[in-house]
Amino acid sequence: MQKNRGMGAVAVEFAFAFAASESAEKTRLLGRTGKCLKRAGLIAGLLVGCLNGTAFAATTTTTSVVVPSYFNATSSVANWNSLTTTARKVPTTAILNPNSGPGVKEDPNYAAAVAKLRAAGGKVLGYVSTSYGKRSLSAVVTDINTYVALYKVDGFFIDEMTSDSQMSHIQFYQSIYNYIKGLNATYSVTANPGTNIPELYASLPTADQFVVFESTAKSYAKYQPMSWQAAYPKSRFVHMVYGATAAQLPGVVQYAKTHGAGGVYVTSLSGGNPYKALPPYWNDEVTDAAKP
Repeated sequence: MQKNRGMGAVAVEFAFAFAASESAEKTRLLGRTGKCLKRAGLIAGLLVGCLNGTAFAATTTTTSVVVPSYFNATSSVANWNSLTTTARKVPTTAILNPNSGPGVKEDPNYAAAVAKLRAAGGKVLGYVSTSYGKRSLSAVVTDINTYVALYKVDGFFIDEMTSDSQMSHIQFYQSIYNYIKGLNATYSVTANPGTNIPELYASLPTADQFVVFESTAKSYAKYQPMSWQAAYPKSRFVHMVYGATAAQLPGVVQYAKTHGAGGVYVTSLSGGNPYKALPPYWNDEVTDAAKP
């Protein structure tokens, strides 16, 4: 997702101690997973992808909306108010991103918007960049700790996740996941590789939920989920589609439902930041998401 750099300053020594304490368990889990994959003959599928064309039945429950709410809490109050209204109709998750991260001090306008949304039943995740594994664990943990100190969040949105099979990358994200769950087991972790990923990311896990598609409506017409996703709840997968017209909206939402997504966000906006506001057809999108 588009963003600018920024992070708070909080002590993070605990992160490394926590990660170290998890290393033996990670090794055991990774070894066991590898053996199982070999026995099943699925290593190649895990690393380079499973067969396309997986069929998913349409969901019988309401599809949630997972909103990159990268709009200002002062000048875009109407957008936040719309999300609060939405939260009373369908399961709603908003991704909080005050300053390409938490910033260094609480913004009372964001705090108020978060409070209203949560009171309406919505969930709020703090945005955290990882630069595809290039950002240091200490910097990531600093952002996580800053969100906890400044805002009432329900979990974290781990952006720019890798999608390859490199074990150091997978372990990096598992360490972040374990750290978050160590802070509070009820925290939800949504990660954004923006594309399909090897199953190991989900099975360890490295997150509770994954954005496995984030691109244009034109590209979405060709999207197919990995076959292994069919064995997991749809709630673990999210599709984000931008540049979609009002005429395309119903078909895009329906396509998400029949292609493995339990969460969706569709917008007509595009460009450098397609998440700077809700789309003009937001009310229709909520209605479409609520349909079985």
